[in-house]
Amino acid sequence: MNNDEAAKIQKLIHNVRNPLNSISLHAELGNMLLEGQTSNDALQNAFTVILQQCRECDRVLGDIRKLTTSETP
Repeated sequence: MNNDEAAKIQKLIHNVRNPLNSISLHAELGNMLLEGQTSNDALQNAFTVILQQCRECDRVLGDIRKLTTSETP
């Protein structure tokens, strides 16, 4: 693996970690909102963000897969 490929992979890993952190934060928020018996709108927003970030992780992981399958031996 050359330096360009390693840099691309590092960037993609970083791009997966960001949405994972957001998922974790919004899941915690959802738990806190449930404990506080908040409005359904606030809960729905927390879960919407979680779903969006899951889709972003899936997209970036697809980019990683493409990068690894496009290499020639």
